[in-house]
Amino acid sequence: MEKNTPELWDNLWKRTAKGEDTKNLQREELSIRWQRIEKIIKAKFGSFSNLEVIEVGAGSGTNSILFAKRGAKVTILDYSKQALKRSKEFFKRNNCEAEFILADALKLPKKLKGKYDVAMSFGLAEHFQDTERIKVIKSHMDLMGSRGIVLISVPNKINPPYRIHKFIMESLGFWKFGEEYPFSRQEFKKISNILRIKKIHFLGDSLISSFRFINPILLLKKKLGIKRKVKKERGTFLDRYLSYSLVFIGEKF
Repeated sequence: MEKNTPELWDNLWKRTAKGEDTKNLQREELSIRWQRIEKIIKAKFGSFSNLEVIEVGAGSGTNSILFAKRGAKVTILDYSKQALKRSKEFFKRNNCEAEFILADALKLPKKLKGKYDVAMSFGLAEHFQDTERIKVIKSHMDLMGSRGIVLISVPNKINPPYRIHKFIMESLGFWKFGEEYPFSRQEFKKISNILRIKKIHFLGDSLISSFRFINPILLLKKKLGIKRKVKKERGTFLDRYLSYSLVFIGEKF
């Protein structure tokens, strides 16, 4: 697998059609993951209004746009220049504002530390190994203010469709996301103990929706460019354990 570098992500964003950003935003806003995150934010802070939010390794900034649309003050941080360019264009198309920072998640500018109510990432931490894996979680905690929360969404190690899809794509040489090592709940618990994160819990996205990775009809429709209707997702009690997205939520107190 190709190493995780700015060049890898620059090339990926250059090859990805801009229309995918809008599709991803539509899907995410109707996803059970977003419904659950929205519920947590409202329970913790009352509303999104004026929350200081940073998305690390944000790519096009899909989830940040959802926060911005609801009144949050958003910062986008990425070490890929092409990703930042893409997110700036995407925010503009959605009439949203943000601050854009070119920086490495493992080498954060000091001025950002302790500043944010929500420090989050969606598809970042799984691209690190060993001590860097712990460091990237610590970076989220360093960005968070004393009463804030972190939201870290990663691939779930025990989601069968994702594991099958990844194995097949890697075997055929079609995998394009570089090094990617999914997480387990147990690993997050161990890292939380190391970093002394006091309060943690988990949520997931839709287990049922994860079967898109191996559904031949959906894969064929995607290949042929056939649009499919996006529907609001419903969850099940199994989502927090077996779904594709494992979302870690951590607090200092």
